[in-house]
Amino acid sequence: MCLSLAIWTVALGQPLLARGRGTNAQDPFALATTAVVSDHSEKVRVQAALVLGRAGDERAVPVLTRALADRSPLVRAMAAKALGHLAGPEARPSLEVAARDPSPMVRRHAVAALETLAERGAGSPILVQSMGDRTHRASPQLREQMRTFVTAELRGAGKWGAGGYAVDGVIKTLSRSERPDLVEVKCAVELVLSTSSRSIVMMSSGEAIVQRQRNQFRPAMQPSMEVEALQHAVRGACDELRQHFAANGP
Repeated sequence: MCLSLAIWTVALGQPLLARGRGTNAQDPFALATTAVVSDHSEKVRVQAALVLGRAGDERAVPVLTRALADRSPLVRAMAAKALGHLAGPEARPSLEVAARDPSPMVRRHAVAALETLAERGAGSPILVQSMGDRTHRASPQLREQMRTFVTAELRGAGKWGAGGYAVDGVIKTLSRSERPDLVEVKCAVELVLSTSSRSIVMMSSGEAIVQRQRNQFRPAMQPSMEVEALQHAVRGACDELRQHFAANGP
């Protein structure tokens, strides 16, 4: 049993088992695929979509495609995100429809999933997942920029396939501080390299500070400073991953 599925079943087990009639109570995958399209609780449907995406089982693609029509924008968004993790090409038509969804959140995750499908189809060296934000300060655009930076930095570093890799990441620090003569923007990131079977290979981190003279600084400059600091932080984290590939092969 996949660990994430086991954790989810324990956390939501009793309510879900009570509602999951007709499914095998010992099969969390079956429970999740049933819950994502039929459970009355939005929270349970969202969690089921996330778990199915993390499980890495492409059998979930048809049911997640159905969840793209859920009445809840959050469920639709998480279904699109999960399909991006699974990268099943048969989901493309539904994701293209979701990319025009009335909800900006759904559109963003659908577009990201379509980009993942394109990367997989083009033989992208490493599957780069959507990036997270532990600071609760980074904009969706900055998180997507991080994904773009990671993809560019790791192009050609490894091979996706039966023994290939995926990379998840998160922004750990995003802050601005002021000195008597300087304004600094600091960014720190963490990357997790895993195999196509979701086994973690290694974690890496990077940190960078961008400075501007205080008498020249304007608040409108902060977003560009954040992007610059993010790019340098990502480069540092990716250097560690490249060293791993150099030492161990693709």
